[in-house]
Amino acid sequence: MYGLDQAADVYTPNATDGAFTTVAKSGLVCRLAYIQPGAADVGQERENIGSRRRLLWAENYTMPDTAQVLVDGERWNVRQGTAGVLRGPDSSVVYRRCEVERAL
Repeated sequence: MYGLDQAADVYTPNATDGAFTTVAKSGLVCRLAYIQPGAADVGQERENIGSRRRLLWAENYTMPDTAQVLVDGERWNVRQGTAGVLRGPDSSVVYRRCEVERAL
């Protein structure tokens, strides 16, 4: 897909201590995009926007709901419940997306 110009490694929690060290997918073609703040984003919520991004990736991979991605040397936590799909005119999935926030 046009615009997916980055790569991510997807990690899930390991069974021992819950640390994100288990590789679920390596080299996922993706794009980490800024989220445009809306008029309703004020105060504390507006401050949090700087640490959030939208992750876009190809239609053939389903992101685990509990995951962490490594993109360009930086780790991001997948925000649970934000995964979705964009469908084309024929209802086929064009790409997938979710919101992520910078891992501390």
